Amino acid sequence: MSAYKVALVTGATGGIGSAIAKKLVEQGLKVVVTGRNADKLNSLVEELNRDNVVYYDTFDVNDYEAMKNFVEQLKMKNIEIDILVNNAGLALGLASFQEYDVSDMITMLDTNVKSLMLLSHLLVKGMVERNNGIIINIGSTAGQFAYPNGSVYCASKAAVKTLSDGMRVDLMATDVKVTTIMPGLVETDFSLVRFKGDNDRAKTVYQGIDALQGIDVAEAVWYVVNQPKRVQVSEIALLANQQGNGFTNFKK
Repeated sequence: MSAYKVALVTGATGGIGSAIAKKLVEQGLKVVVTGRNADKLNSLVEELNRDNVVYYDTFDVNDYEAMKNFVEQLKMKNIEIDILVNNAGLALGLASFQEYDVSDMITMLDTNVKSLMLLSHLLVKGMVERNNGIIINIGSTAGQFAYPNGSVYCASKAAVKTLSDGMRVDLMATDVKVTTIMPGLVETDFSLVRFKGDNDRAKTVYQGIDALQGIDVAEAVWYVVNQPKRVQVSEIALLANQQGNGFTNFKK
């Protein structure tokens, strides 16, 4: 029987996050799910079956006070998080560094790095006290190699990998594990968010290539969770079949 009972998935209303939550429930775990969109979150909870969702809350991960209140609610309800999946993240815009919108730059760093770091910090002490837990940070192949007009997003995902590596070293005397999963091109609303609702432009990103789907990332998460106690998966990189690396694609 798995040592892990309850998983928290942030950004659960997105394509990858919802797929992860569904996969973990399918495998018999209970989940806590969060997201910014209350309607989508309620729909997800209904789809997962409320018996499988021990708690859910709508808040912006960039609001630290809301995040702390959320964690306090978990403590008050005696909900112990065994698996933290830091999935919430986004890209905004696509432009050369010198032309980038400053507010977009700050939002990407706050969402992709700062919020992940702070939520992990709030929950990891409990994991250490119980000497049991796993933190899975959803990074990106963009964190391995920068691509044109994506410098800040790439930097944020590189920070996710480096932070994960450092956390793993700091926690290696415990049974708390840390994994980075780095997907390549995944067909979700990612590009729609990046291009701020420009659906036609977003569609071109996935045309001519059989992109990864949210379930593919969810399967990787389950692989990590399902390892024996002695095994720690440091990182997994996932590419679509027509991707040579994070920024080189073959489109039919």
